[in-house]
Amino acid sequence: MKLTFQHLDPAGNITLLVMTPVPREDYQTVAARLLSIPELDAEQVGFLVPPRQGGAVRLEMMGGEFCGNALRSAALYYAASQGFRRSRTFPVEISGYDVPLPVQVNPLTGQVTAEMPLPMEILPCELFGQPAKAVRIPGILHAISQIQQEPGQEEVRKALQALAETYDVPAAGIMFWQYRTRTMKPAVYVRDTDSLYYERSCASGSTAVAAWSALNTRKDGQHKLDIRQPGGVISTTAYVKGGKLQQITIGGKVGLGPVYDIEF
Repeated sequence: MKLTFQHLDPAGNITLLVMTPVPREDYQTVAARLLSIPELDAEQVGFLVPPRQGGAVRLEMMGGEFCGNALRSAALYYAASQGFRRSRTFPVEISGYDVPLPVQVNPLTGQVTAEMPLPMEILPCELFGQPAKAVRIPGILHAISQIQQEPGQEEVRKALQALAETYDVPAAGIMFWQYRTRTMKPAVYVRDTDSLYYERSCASGSTAVAAWSALNTRKDGQHKLDIRQPGGVISTTAYVKGGKLQQITIGGKVGLGPVYDIEF
């Protein structure tokens, strides 16, 4: 079987979009194989499938989770495949969320801005013996930790496994957030693939931090926050009215890499 896929770089969170039709039951096997190729340096894999909710394009993630960077990647892929030469906004479908999301793409600059699902709830929780916040977004849950001394990988894995099971979500993350420097280190666990990644950037995690930060100001209006991550910067904008979130967008550059064909 020949497998064709596109290599994309949304703020360092290297994403592979598989164009060849793959049975859902083989997603994990194919993703594991691709992620094991060191030259690709990939962190996640998505599978392009026919839209079924009115979107221009649809992406299914390897574990059925929601991923904002993959959403932006699929949008840029579609714009490039259609030969768009100017900025356009169109709906994109992705696993973990049941309606298409509007994404604005400028194919000439690679700037991609996506509207994100609003958090379902923000809950207090405890991580590593310290208070934290858990932000549930459709398809994923992120805990925000402001701990100064980051725990080891096994401790992080156990904490994320517990979060995923407790909240019954396909994926869970811990965003190690430092407000003073506006820096964030994302760690994300996907249940179906039992995989833990210290991602170079995390769009849904950025959304969680933006939501929590905006509500924490207790002020209505537009709240902008550029979040520096190991792979680059994700710019967020949260709109608050009447003390409630109305909209959150994330944006930044996505790099369009080569198309690969491999024998699988």
